[in-house]
Amino acid sequence: MSQLNRASVLSDNVPLRQPPGEKDVVVVEEVAERRTHDDHGRKILTEEDAYERLGFRFSTRKKWLILTCIFLVQISMNFNAAIYASAVPGMTGHFAIEGKTARLGQMVFLVAYAFGCELWAPWSEELGRKWVLQGSLFLVNLWQIPCALAPNFWTVSGFRLLGGLSSAGGSVTLGMVADMWEPAYQQYAVAYVVLSSCAGSVVAPIAGGFITEYLDWPWVFWISLIFGAVVQAIHLFVPETRADILLDKEAKRRRAIGEHVCGPNEAKGNFWQRVSFRESVSLMWRPYKFLLKEPIVTCLSLLSGFSDALIFTGLDSFGPVLDKWDFSVVQKGLAFIP
Repeated sequence: MSQLNRASVLSDNVPLRQPPGEKDVVVVEEVAERRTHDDHGRKILTEEDAYERLGFRFSTRKKWLILTCIFLVQISMNFNAAIYASAVPGMTGHFAIEGKTARLGQMVFLVAYAFGCELWAPWSEELGRKWVLQGSLFLVNLWQIPCALAPNFWTVSGFRLLGGLSSAGGSVTLGMVADMWEPAYQQYAVAYVVLSSCAGSVVAPIAGGFITEYLDWPWVFWISLIFGAVVQAIHLFVPETRADILLDKEAKRRRAIGEHVCGPNEAKGNFWQRVSFRESVSLMWRPYKFLLKEPIVTCLSLLSGFSDALIFTGLDSFGPVLDKWDFSVVQKGLAFIP
């Protein structure tokens, strides 16, 4: 890039048509220096400086092992969303409510799930995928307990709302695909994660038929808790994939051998310095900004919402249809296998 273009891009003080003088070149160099070094003069590592340490350079076997763990995480999330329908018959009798009232618990979960994904996603960009996803799984599992022990239906609805808000969903799991595959090679990994999202919704009614037939309705939540706890334990062994976090670790390793470097997050200061209240609001607003201002994001979000609506409409409508052929509860669940 010419000095004129560099000056016009990096400094508002240099007019586009004015040839840069010696003073302007100094300003440009100072701006460039600030972008590549922190306040202590340490070089800020970029992806190009330590590409071999990033998720892109994981072995193929390691990538697919990580993705298989994420496959299970995604199944558990969608299982939790869909299995609730199996508790509806039991709750209607236990709480003396109508079926349409009992289904509100599923509705509030799905609506909250849509917002929960957007609440967790930006934090995974700042804090890393692993511990954000661990926090999400922990909270989702925690809210299963009051649902199973609820003294009334509105307690169930309230904690289902919290469960939906606590679900990180595909916004984080698909982010891990972007961490490990370059855009031109992501298609199979994305398809694998999307398959897990659909599979979770199908596994739920299969298991739910047996739960409804042989167990009381609170076991819907106890089994979701058991499944979620096992998946969370498996996910604990998944390494971090977010590039900025890996660069911070690489910077620490290099400083130990004498290099004067720092990671991109280290350059911003400690957690409380770089995540103030104002920064937190800006961070959490980012997904909605994309949703409102980026047509491709808007269109794909509408498509995703439509596909989810089809899935859950199907889950609720297959039962009444199969009742006409006198299918038992278990048989209706097994009908989802094909």
